[in-house]
Amino acid sequence: MAIIKHIITAALLITAITTSAQTDSTHLPYSDEYDFLFFKNADTAKLSLNIYEHNFFKNNEYFGDFVKGYTLVGFNFMPEITYRPWQKLEVSAMWNVLKYHGYDNYSEYNPYIRIRFYATPKFSVTLGYLDAHVSHQLIEPIYNPERYITNNVENGLQLKYSGPRYYGDLWLNWEKFILWGDPWQERLAVGHISKLRILNRSIKADITGQFLICHRGGQIDASDGQVQTLENGAIGFEFTKPQNNGNWYFLMKNLFVQYHAIDRTNDLPYFDGFGIYNKLLARYRDFGFVCGHWYGDMFMNFRGDPLFTCQAIYKEYNRNERAIVFNELYYNHKYNNLLSLKAGVNTFYNLYNGDLEYFYMISMIFNGNFNLLKNKTK
Repeated sequence: MAIIKHIITAALLITAITTSAQTDSTHLPYSDEYDFLFFKNADTAKLSLNIYEHNFFKNNEYFGDFVKGYTLVGFNFMPEITYRPWQKLEVSAMWNVLKYHGYDNYSEYNPYIRIRFYATPKFSVTLGYLDAHVSHQLIEPIYNPERYITNNVENGLQLKYSGPRYYGDLWLNWEKFILWGDPWQERLAVGHISKLRILNRSIKADITGQFLICHRGGQIDASDGQVQTLENGAIGFEFTKPQNNGNWYFLMKNLFVQYHAIDRTNDLPYFDGFGIYNKLLARYRDFGFVCGHWYGDMFMNFRGDPLFTCQAIYKEYNRNERAIVFNELYYNHKYNNLLSLKAGVNTFYNLYNGDLEYFYMISMIFNGNFNLLKNKTK
């Protein structure tokens, strides 16, 4: 836990220094490659109700040695009410319902609460449920976008800063809580992403760095499991060319990715590894195409897409090197800023053994925000 405390302290210091240095309130127009998961904009209403409903169908046709195929079909319903007693403070309550069709029980049926404080117009502190998952903007080898369906709520602490030249997101997701004598270990994840804009012309360029630390352990549990702390990180460049007259949009990512076991356990085949991640996205109006290449050498991840790891998730099998060419073709359209429809197909081709794996999906999201009580204007 000591190294996690040092990392959090360093990230907080960086965020605090950057906050004091920035004065422009312009926000960075970052990648919208997952924009079908659109989120409501900042609202000035004193009391508002947000109705969010996500119906999904995702069929993973996986046949290789690392992941077996499975299908996710169901819905996620998240009504949320937000009270803003003053401009800098939000108090929100949300009920999360996750149901897979054909499965008798609800996989999630719980209430959550959060408080968000805006210390400045660009810097916020959140305690409770977080702006999570794909909104963190982590790459797939580090964080699997599918967790937006399967693990769709994160809880803990989050610090976010968005300025004209720097964007930062630091969060602590407390995944498993323990009381004295519980037979399981506590689990948590600490993540951070930073983006520093170095070119802001017709083509925009950012230096980006990110990490995700996954920890299991605890001192008051009765489990005989080993303490384990594992880290994934990445650093590299992002290039974007924004839409011109609502037509073409381009995004390119080139990152060096690494894996390191901080606390080592005897069930790990590797203690250190790395990867090279390259991705290009091109979108014309409602149609998008993605192509990319991944090379991994003794690379492991624990919240990332399992297709990028060198260790199988369902059996004792590992391969020191992995090389994958991946592609995506999708259609995405929004109706009246209330309904979003996306359909697409992704392919993953293993360059070493010729395996072709793919998934196809369709997603419909209703996201409506309704003002119940407006603030009085002066």
